[in-house]
Amino acid sequence: MWFWGYIDFFTFAWEQRKLGEVGSTYTGLSGKTKGDFGHGKGRFITYMNVFSNPIASLYMIEAVEIDSKQNEVNFGDVLFTTSSETPEEVGMSSVWLKNSENTYLNSFCFGYRPIIKLDYQYLAYMFRSTSMRKKITFLAQGISRYNISKNKMMEIEMPLPAISEQERVGAYFQILNNLITLHQRKLEKLKNIKKACLEKMFV
Repeated sequence: MWFWGYIDFFTFAWEQRKLGEVGSTYTGLSGKTKGDFGHGKGRFITYMNVFSNPIASLYMIEAVEIDSKQNEVNFGDVLFTTSSETPEEVGMSSVWLKNSENTYLNSFCFGYRPIIKLDYQYLAYMFRSTSMRKKITFLAQGISRYNISKNKMMEIEMPLPAISEQERVGAYFQILNNLITLHQRKLEKLKNIKKACLEKMFV
């Protein structure tokens, strides 16, 4: 297919770098009570946003009071879930791609901020790859609820090609993602047409 041209060859060797060598972590919201949420001019990125989306949705956010003591999320930060009911769902990742003030991360996630130039779309899909998910799942600890340590996560090695190749890989998967979304919308339209026809034909 035409989009194979995005990844038909690579000219440089891929490095393996520990997360802790090329970035640092920060915590989500802390010291909050139920009364702090649902109002205010601040916003926080929800757990389900991080869990569900390789690239975080700009709409799955909720209101919270502005608090200068909290860590703000920056453009390009990678967000990870810290706990889940199964080890396979721990450490799900999402990349935040918006410049916004007073935006925080929910209490059940932690942020990762690269200190070198990396392609954000590459990070979004690389962290959700089968090989990286296996590494992250291996670190899950618990019985009825599974958690993951930020320090242990920083010991994981990730593949890092040259920035030009990161961009090609990221663009390739973004095209695939857009195609999937397009066909899903078409499928929903066809399902609605089918439903309407059935209702009119078989009254």
